[in-house]
Amino acid sequence: MEKLPLVKNSIENIVMTIDCGTKGVRAILFDDFGNELGKSEIIYDGYYSKNFQWKEAPPEMFWDGLVGVIRIIREKHPELFNGIQGVTIACQRDIITVVDEKGEPLRDFISWLDRRTIKEPLKIPLPYELLFKLVGFNAFANSFNINTHAHWIKVNEPDIWKKAYKLVFLSTYLLTKLTGKIMDSRSATVGHVPFDYKNRKWCKKQDVKSQVLQIEPEKRYDLVESCEIIGYVTAEASQLTGLPVGLPIISSGTDKGCETLGVGAITPDIASVSLGTQATVEITTTKYIELFPFYPAFSAVQKDSYNPEITIYHGFWMVEWFINEFLSHEDPSAVYALLDSYLKETPVGANGLVHQPYWGREAYRPEARGSLIGLSEGHDKKHIYRAFIEGLGFGILEGIKVIESKTGTPIEAIGLSGGGSRSDDVAQIMADIFNRPVYRVQTFETTALGGAMATFIGLGRYESIREAETFMVRKSKTFKPDLKNAQKYAEIYNNIYKKLYGRLKPLYKKYKG
Repeated sequence: MEKLPLVKNSIENIVMTIDCGTKGVRAILFDDFGNELGKSEIIYDGYYSKNFQWKEAPPEMFWDGLVGVIRIIREKHPELFNGIQGVTIACQRDIITVVDEKGEPLRDFISWLDRRTIKEPLKIPLPYELLFKLVGFNAFANSFNINTHAHWIKVNEPDIWKKAYKLVFLSTYLLTKLTGKIMDSRSATVGHVPFDYKNRKWCKKQDVKSQVLQIEPEKRYDLVESCEIIGYVTAEASQLTGLPVGLPIISSGTDKGCETLGVGAITPDIASVSLGTQATVEITTTKYIELFPFYPAFSAVQKDSYNPEITIYHGFWMVEWFINEFLSHEDPSAVYALLDSYLKETPVGANGLVHQPYWGREAYRPEARGSLIGLSEGHDKKHIYRAFIEGLGFGILEGIKVIESKTGTPIEAIGLSGGGSRSDDVAQIMADIFNRPVYRVQTFETTALGGAMATFIGLGRYESIREAETFMVRKSKTFKPDLKNAQKYAEIYNNIYKKLYGRLKPLYKKYKG
């Protein structure tokens, strides 16, 4: 991806990505050379919890936020706003509700951070139950079954489930509000739903996933391919947002899928590492690969391609937890500079403190918990913070090695994105732990950049992801590993970190708190 920087201003070609993350929503304008032209942001404040580890939000929080950021862009950049040729939406994954025939929600959204479960798995037909036991899939199936939020609605709110016309993700809901169509892209369909990621379609009634994730076929929304026009702005949406009636809305993908495009990770030798609320590592490959048995590679925004992914559910969410618990008295505008100073003041390995970043609901390790080992009287909050960052790095490195072993392709470089990538100190630690170069691209808004790429393809400006990447993505800074630090991290990873989960797993299974 090394090439001369393209910064040509092409104001006649402008698109807008709506990036709906976990913490807030942003509207970002891009031209067809990947230049960020304008941005607005609103932080969500409507999440609530009725019970321990529940997390919900009213639909109005998300829709009003989307309308709000578009209006701010219109006020700040009226000339650019009037030149917008198309819009796409890229959303956080696996946040669901159910809607009526008009697309209006029948209850609030349940967040992917919500930990509610049903008490017993929904009954699986006996032939499939016997098959699952035979192939060692039973525990995995039951875990997915009880953790599926749609099942919780089905069991605990049966009247609402009966009235429901469709089960939708957040992206589906927002697209419906803009276009009047209850539809979404295949690459945005990621979560606890019976979806065939390999063939990019809903599972058939007799498929295994349809037995585990029991969402009736009639409650599944219609699908379109990514990088296509999914609909047009309605008169009602136009009145609220100021977008012109008939403006094309282009399908793209999830926030993580678009991030992968935005850092130029479109071949298996380049990985995308997202240091966001969730921490993930994924690649793009034309071959369908399951990194773990029964766990799919997601359908990529790039057609006929897939994104095998390893997820650490609580990624930089842990940084927010750390700030709330240890630094709530500090000036919010200075807190991230303070965190960087902690990394500068502490040594590689945090003086023997090692963190395992499994704070709950890991797909492959559902019983796992977070742990800190090696605490002594000499440690303080600075060491804890460094151990958090290093533990995330080790967890991602573990994922990188799994991906390489399954694909047979060495990962040569890694594009960073997400809030954690803004820190040079964090980026350098990642380069040292991964022992390979990591880089940032010309914008921190990589989800929006990937969405813009898909939008320009949908509008016909570019013919393919590869062509769009050539003109729209460029490296801005590369961090090369420090060989001494890389060696120290390799010793910690191989001698301590890799052994932690196996040693602690029996204790995790006994813990019922």
